[in-house]
Amino acid sequence: MNRFRMGLLSLISLALPAAAAAALPPATLDGAKREVEIVLYGSIPAQAYKPIRDLFEKSTGVRVSNLRAGADEIIRRAVDAKTGDNLFDVVVGNELVMSALDKKGLLESFEPPSAQGYPRNLLHPERRMTPWRAIAFGINFNSHRLTADQAPKKWADLLDPKWKRRFLLPNPALHAPTLQFFLNLEKLLGPKWLDVVEGWAKQKPRVTRDPGEEIPTLTSGEIPVSIGYIKDKFQFAGPIDFVRMDKYLASLSFIAVARNAPHPNAARLFTDFFLGPEPQQILANLGEYVLHPDVDDRFRSEVTDNQIVPMRLPAAAEREAWTKKFREMFK
Repeated sequence: MNRFRMGLLSLISLALPAAAAAALPPATLDGAKREVEIVLYGSIPAQAYKPIRDLFEKSTGVRVSNLRAGADEIIRRAVDAKTGDNLFDVVVGNELVMSALDKKGLLESFEPPSAQGYPRNLLHPERRMTPWRAIAFGINFNSHRLTADQAPKKWADLLDPKWKRRFLLPNPALHAPTLQFFLNLEKLLGPKWLDVVEGWAKQKPRVTRDPGEEIPTLTSGEIPVSIGYIKDKFQFAGPIDFVRMDKYLASLSFIAVARNAPHPNAARLFTDFFLGPEPQQILANLGEYVLHPDVDDRFRSEVTDNQIVPMRLPAAAEREAWTKKFREMFK
C-alpha cells in the first residue's frame, strides 16, 4: 500500500508545480523564466532539499542557488545585501532569523496562493513571512521500557522523585531553542513555570548539548524519558514515543521573499511552489510537522494545529540574562 501511494505521488508530482504556478499571475512565471535563477538563503532539511530543488528546476527552468549556513551567518549576509553584496531572493529560517531581517526592513509582504489554507492563527499579521513547519517540544519516552500509562503525563510530573536522574534534558544554556522553550513555559504553566524548571534542575537530569544527543541514551533504554522534539518518534530508529498533551510549545519555520529581490518573480514563484502540496509532502515524509492542510503527515491523527502554541522570541538581553541563570542551575 505504501509503495502504491508513493508511486501515485510520483505520477502526479509533475502536475503539482504547474498547478501552484497557475495560481499566480501568468506574468510571474514568464518573469521568473527570464530571471533564470533565485538565490536562497537558509537551510531546508538536507534530505528534502535536493528533490524539492530538482522538482522546481525541472518544472520551471529556474535554477536555485542555496547558501546553507547558521542563523548568525544568514543574518550577517542578508544585512550585507542592503549594501549591494551577497544579494538574496528568498530566505528560510526560524523566528530569530526572520525577526532580525524583518526589523531591518528586508522582507516583502507576500501572500502565496498555495498557503491560503494554512492555519490562520499561525500566519504573520502583515504576511512578510509564511510559516510552513512547527517544531514542537514534548516529553519523549522509550516505549520498550515504559508504557504510555507509566510515562509522565505533564511537565510537572517530572518533579516526582521516581524521575530523579531518570530523564534527559538539552542544556538551555547551550541550546537556544531549549532556552526559548523554558521561557515560554509560562504560556502553559502560568507564573509557576520557574518553580517547575527549578524543580527539574533539582532532579539532576542528564543534560545534553542538544536534543539529537539524547537519542542514543533514550533508545538504548539507559534513561527512559527525555524533554525533546516530538518529531523524534518519526525521525530516529528505535523505541521512541511521545506523551500526548493538550498543547505543545513550538518553534515555527518560515519562508519569505526579500524586499527588492534581484529576481522578484522567481522568488515569488519558488515561495509559492515550496508551500504547495508536493514539496510539503516530501518534508512530511521525513517526519516533519508541516502546516499544509492537504498533506498527510504522521502527526495528523494525534496532533492538531490548534494544539500548537507558537513560542515568542525573547529579546537578546533576556536571552543573555537567562543563559547565565540556566548555566548555574544546570551545571
